[in-house]
Amino acid sequence: MSEVVITRVTARISEQVLLGEIDWTLGATEHWAVLGANGSGKSALGRLLCGELEILTGTMSSVGRAEFVSFETVEEILEWERYHDDSDFLDRIDHGTPVRDFLLADRPQDAMHLAELARQLDFVDLLERGIRFLSTGEMRKVTICRALLRQPQLLVLDEPFDGLDRVSCAALQQLIADCAGQGIRIVLLLNRFSEILPLISHVAYVKDCSLLVAGPKEELLNSESLRRLHAFHYTLPAQLPERDSAHAAPLLPADVPLIEMHDVVVSYGGKPVLNQISWSVLPGQHWQISGPNGAGKSTLLSLVSGDHPQAYANDIRLFGRQRGTGESVWEIKQQLGQLSTAFQQNYRVGVTAKLAVISGFFDSIGVYGQYSPRQQEIALQWLQTLHLEQYRDTPLRNLSYGEQRMILLARAMVKQPRLLILDEPCQGLDDINRQMVLKLIDYLAVTGETQLLYVTHHGEDQLDCITHHLQLVSAESGGYTGRITIGANLARQ
Repeated sequence: MSEVVITRVTARISEQVLLGEIDWTLGATEHWAVLGANGSGKSALGRLLCGELEILTGTMSSVGRAEFVSFETVEEILEWERYHDDSDFLDRIDHGTPVRDFLLADRPQDAMHLAELARQLDFVDLLERGIRFLSTGEMRKVTICRALLRQPQLLVLDEPFDGLDRVSCAALQQLIADCAGQGIRIVLLLNRFSEILPLISHVAYVKDCSLLVAGPKEELLNSESLRRLHAFHYTLPAQLPERDSAHAAPLLPADVPLIEMHDVVVSYGGKPVLNQISWSVLPGQHWQISGPNGAGKSTLLSLVSGDHPQAYANDIRLFGRQRGTGESVWEIKQQLGQLSTAFQQNYRVGVTAKLAVISGFFDSIGVYGQYSPRQQEIALQWLQTLHLEQYRDTPLRNLSYGEQRMILLARAMVKQPRLLILDEPCQGLDDINRQMVLKLIDYLAVTGETQLLYVTHHGEDQLDCITHHLQLVSAESGGYTGRITIGANLARQ
């Protein structure tokens, strides 16, 4: 590998200038971690290295073959899959492109290499599954595998560990170390200082789309200046924004469970994913749901949100009503707020941050009718609560992945729903925003009437308000079943 020199570069994508006056030298044997707050320009810097930005001024020497893997990479793949979904024409579910065919589409000669990568990242059993049916963590593995099959000289990974369980994180860490040992230059774009790997030799910190500091890892991590940069923290308001009581869902009787499931089974292609799940959520309970990648956590939550077609084939009661007895999906969603990676991927309309939050009142993607002055006022209060008011008129898609996630979190909370479904809500967030979001979620659960269903793979992202834990574990007859534990903070174990 040769040295990469970037000199006084400004760059853009489309008409948006993303980087300004970048000076950076990557030594021939150096591996880097790039850190910074949400919206700081980390992803843009990674795209610059991989030749995905238009350089307006300055120069950059060649980096050779480069691959960039990010949340946006996954979104682009799934968008392509949705475009080619033939379910309506086939009169059945189109399972889409199998993982094996997707990965070998332009490299059929790499079947043996794929088999080895699939073994290392533990997704051999996924190779025949359609990619649109993969979990967030499984899709991360597949996109990283695709990048490695292209034999890059530079591998840029944007938040590679988000969405992965502990076993998968350990496997990916080893794979990244192996790549570095084989001469591939590694650049990790990270929000968490705790994810800086031992192989990393140098660290850079990005702020306001500029490279603020860069140097040897030990020198920077011990520097007083970097600690001061990262020590700033947000404060939460004394109280939450008020509810829009005029449009709030009616309260349930105190003895009615929000969720009741009895021996629920969900299968794909004849193979069970969820197997004999029995579960009840009673008033006042806050649940954490855990399990390895592919265990069916997102599937379970989609049964609750009304987005899964197999809900009608199972014994499920939501908010006191049996599924399939005449209730509409909108009656269910009126009681819910939700945030997940899949939801963020599907929120593709061209709206401003303010309208994205307001859409939470209507349980819609985008706003298609008249909203009240009161609803606008409450939406702006939530933006202010999350310190995002400066983006109120900014198109959602112009924001960074982490900023979009916080906007959609405000959308999920805006009506202070009876049930708040949060699937990896801190994914893509920097340390500061993550701490703020966790405090806000906990505060809402403790002081309001909202109950939580919460999923996270990160042990450091726990909530004190959690009272119950549903762990998805392997069932003897295939798929995953539930193991329930009760008591504060049991999910920490």
